[in-house]
Amino acid sequence: MMLAWISKRPRNKRRPVVLVAAVIMLLSCVVQIWPTQKATADRLLQRTLKISDAAPGALATHDFTFSYVTTSTAVGSMMFEYCTSPLPEIACDAPQGMNATNAVLEDQIGDGGYFILTGQTNRIILTRAPAQPPAASQSEYIFSGIKNPTDIGTFFVRITTYNSTDATGSYIDFGGVANTTTQGVGVNGEVPPYLKFCVGITISSDCESADGNLVDLGDLLSSRVSSGTSQMQAATNAAFGFAIVVYGTTLTSGNNIIPALDSPTVSAPGNAQFGLNLRDNSNPNVGQDPGGGGIATPTARYNTTNRYTFSNGDTVATSPDVTDTRKFTVSYIANVPPKQAPGVYTATLTYICTATF
Repeated sequence: MMLAWISKRPRNKRRPVVLVAAVIMLLSCVVQIWPTQKATADRLLQRTLKISDAAPGALATHDFTFSYVTTSTAVGSMMFEYCTSPLPEIACDAPQGMNATNAVLEDQIGDGGYFILTGQTNRIILTRAPAQPPAASQSEYIFSGIKNPTDIGTFFVRITTYNSTDATGSYIDFGGVANTTTQGVGVNGEVPPYLKFCVGITISSDCESADGNLVDLGDLLSSRVSSGTSQMQAATNAAFGFAIVVYGTTLTSGNNIIPALDSPTVSAPGNAQFGLNLRDNSNPNVGQDPGGGGIATPTARYNTTNRYTFSNGDTVATSPDVTDTRKFTVSYIANVPPKQAPGVYTATLTYICTATF
């Protein structure tokens, strides 16, 4: 219709009219691009969202930080809206399984004074009496009790501020943040139970080697005590420690025996005696006290210097708890009376260490 009207005008006036009409049409097109509510809106700056647990469907703490841009307009409310897209031009679809109904505002730092007006499936609205936010200041809002989306992937939160106290009307500033739910990475390891134990005439650290299995007491004479030593070492991570038990018999030669001391007794040459302990002794000069970083100790019967005893099945050392390596030196003594029958006297002793886990 406009072109038909222009054609009726005189030739010298046609061009100005066409140009004016074109300008009017262009301006009209520009105005239609932006909705009225965004004309004064600005972007929130330094936006972040940290979540305490990224597992799908987990109850997590969501920690938002951002800086206000428009500080000349009082803010009375803000909305955090969880969507599958960050753009306000696109309808907000809630992420699958997302639930902020039970959200709790745990803390607010910077521009504060807010409380939760409403918590919905994918929306949290904070409200307060309208107040101007501080300029050039970052604010933080921490929410607990938010259920993450149940699908693995990226989700978005649109943050908008309003002058109203119920997040209605035109928003002041807008900003989007993104985060993601991810499957967890399991890290598995096991500390196996262990018991380290070795016995020998001499042993190295950590039971790397144990040499010899014969304690030679030499000639048994009524005029002096005969003595010798062996060693043993133990360590465990058992919660209730370990116990070392000795099994065997006293010195025997055929039907002849040297009786074992049934209670801790001093060595007395010229008497029939066989016994042992786990201490450093001076009568005779034999043995060493327990050593190493562990906590195991000899039991009471075998823990007195210069006192010796032996009974089959006795517990000679224990640890009540987890213990590092502990080294014991076992001292043996033998005494005989003048009338002791001749012969080769032997005893076989077996030490068994049992851990209780």
